[in-house]
Amino acid sequence: MADTKPTSRSPWCWIPTLYLAEGMPNALVATVSVLFYNDLGVSNEATAFFTSLLYLPWVIKPLWSPVVDILHTRRQWIWTTQLLLGAGMAGVALMIPAPHFIEWTIVFFILLAFSSATHDIAADGFYMMAPTEREQ
Repeated sequence: MADTKPTSRSPWCWIPTLYLAEGMPNALVATVSVLFYNDLGVSNEATAFFTSLLYLPWVIKPLWSPVVDILHTRRQWIWTTQLLLGAGMAGVALMIPAPHFIEWTIVFFILLAFSSATHDIAADGFYMMAPTEREQ
């Protein structure tokens, strides 16, 4: 049996998909939520109030990032937040026909916002540690 060298993947295999997964929930929360509530007939005042709350996770990101670095590995955070992002998107879709859809969809959009901001922290930290300086 011949010795085989461990092969490492090129950063081009995973970095584009990582950052696509990082940016898409941010766009969903920031842009689509406004269009979503306007199309469902929610007043402009209520839409502005509810969607302004969704920016809070990105505002407190500098305070939250040390906690992310201390508690688990970045890879665990990335996997966990991607699962939460999927659950949050499914939750928004399933709550549209519910009687109190505004409250429930806001809860799921807040879950998406916090998961997206946490994913952003973990992905940036993972990118800084995983590839070599030359590969970056």
